[in-house]
Amino acid sequence: MPTIGVGEPDAPMPSVLGTMNGTWRLDKLRGKPSMRGYLETMGVPELAIEAHEKGEEDHETIHTIEFSDTHFKIKKQSRVTDMGLDLKLGEECLANLPGDRVKTTIATTENPGQQVKIVSRMPTMNGMANVVDTKTLQREGNLLVLVQTLTIKNELSGKEHTTTRYFVPHEGALIPLAATAKGSVGKK
Repeated sequence: MPTIGVGEPDAPMPSVLGTMNGTWRLDKLRGKPSMRGYLETMGVPELAIEAHEKGEEDHETIHTIEFSDTHFKIKKQSRVTDMGLDLKLGEECLANLPGDRVKTTIATTENPGQQVKIVSRMPTMNGMANVVDTKTLQREGNLLVLVQTLTIKNELSGKEHTTTRYFVPHEGALIPLAATAKGSVGKK
């Protein structure tokens, strides 16, 4: 452990990184933020993939995160999605999907507020898939950046794809949700 000063006992250094609590905007200019490979691995039809890409190109993708020592909560909003996830760390969550299908999800962390790993097993259009979604907070100069590494593997075909996306702090008012966003039907 680093020491605080001469003659002081060893103690953990306070984090100068901060936490990922807050609202984050997808940085479309950095890396390759397209979800194409992820969606292809799921078996999503080409037309739907193109619509997803157009939606993310023309509209902001926003993630709002609340992260404590015991829970990870995220609200994802974009032209194509409006969904929330609230997970108790270390506890498996089961979600019943249409057609008697089940999605399992578990979130863990080695550094609350700064890193989370969400592991899911879910049915897709071409079989079961395992998804590992890791979000890590990092500092680049004066800017905090939330790095998402999303890996999907189709159990049947063995096809695997990793997407890395970068999010930066969102400033200002949130944009109104598009009526076409998945999950927005019937919401006011």
